[in-house]
Amino acid sequence: MSDLRSKILFYLGLAVFMVLCIPLLPRYVLTLTTSILIYSIYVSSVNLLTGYGGLISLGQGMFWGTSAYLVAVLTTLNILKNFYLTTLLTLLSIIVLSACFGALAVRVKRLYFMILTFAFGHIMWCIAMYPIQSITHGFDGIRGIVRPDLGLPWSLENDLTFYYFVLIVGGICFYLIYRIIKSPYGLAMIGVRDNEHRMLALGYNTFLYKLICYVLSAVIAGIGGILFAYFNLYVNPSELHWLWSGDALMMTFIGGIGTFWGPVLGALVYTGLRYWVSAYTMYWFGIEGIIFILVVLFFRGGVVGFLDQLKRRLTDGGAAHR
Repeated sequence: MSDLRSKILFYLGLAVFMVLCIPLLPRYVLTLTTSILIYSIYVSSVNLLTGYGGLISLGQGMFWGTSAYLVAVLTTLNILKNFYLTTLLTLLSIIVLSACFGALAVRVKRLYFMILTFAFGHIMWCIAMYPIQSITHGFDGIRGIVRPDLGLPWSLENDLTFYYFVLIVGGICFYLIYRIIKSPYGLAMIGVRDNEHRMLALGYNTFLYKLICYVLSAVIAGIGGILFAYFNLYVNPSELHWLWSGDALMMTFIGGIGTFWGPVLGALVYTGLRYWVSAYTMYWFGIEGIIFILVVLFFRGGVVGFLDQLKRRLTDGGAAHR
């Protein structure tokens, strides 16, 4: 009962802080928090695929980047102005793309899966760079994206309103992920991750389970990409590059792979350090690499694992003193 009370108090405190306290802080904190929320949605898609599905991908960025580019192209070329239709068309495109790529990728395992997803991501990057350069503008990217009109009294042009919008969408995404991993499908997927041969022997169609996981993670990454396009108002090919997929994996490991709060903490540490370190040196990529090495060597459970160990020690210490 005390654990339930603690969780309720934690979530209430978090909600109060995010809804009431963040808007009172300086504007750059609001902007930074908005970007962290968007990145955490993207990283949660990687965590679902890798942490709960056991599938390490170097192509997750293609879903983030493809959705961002679709929003940019549809809105800047005046093909679609309606936010709801744009989002629907973008997510349907991501479902089709991920289903086609996933049907091939999940047939192989481990290193081969990673290489195949890397190849798919590189194909999408090359397409954006060269064959359709007249649309995507190559390295220059697409500018002039405007924030959508939701048909509500509040305009997303206002940074505070957009922050609340991202907070609501992020909350919905994380709730859906929680329901997925706690559902019979999610538990079966964890079983496939831990011992696929046993799950096959029990009669589970592991190919279908992995394909569904791949498509679900792609859709979540696509939602993050849509929000990023409207937040940044600019899209370039780096959003499709495998390095951005690698950054997502890094954030997942830093936060705690296979944990619910890992993506949020990973995005927080990654974005916060990038913002802080880049103010002092242009070589923050090297410092980021050093931090990742330290996490892999000494904090394999990431930030979440470290906090769990600290909590356990404090609890055990308190019990021993009694």
